[in-house]
Amino acid sequence: MASESVTFAHTFSAIPAEGMDLFCIQAGVNVDTAVSMAQCLEECVRRFLHDSIVGGMDGQLAWLCEFAMEASEALRHAAGQAV
Repeated sequence: MASESVTFAHTFSAIPAEGMDLFCIQAGVNVDTAVSMAQCLEECVRRFLHDSIVGGMDGQLAWLCEFAMEASEALRHAAGQAV
């Protein structure tokens, strides 16, 4: 019986004042699903950054892009594909 490749738990979005992370990628998610989600997040950030070349980017959108990339990195790490 072949075993499915799944994620392991991985926390992210550190809150230094609290001494803990705010979010966690759950263990047991199919690796293909996690990597697909990471790719979607990365593509969205690329589009935001491309569009900001013309229209600029405010601080909130920059924060959203940073958070999305942190989540994407966590998904890849949990899937065993850390970059």
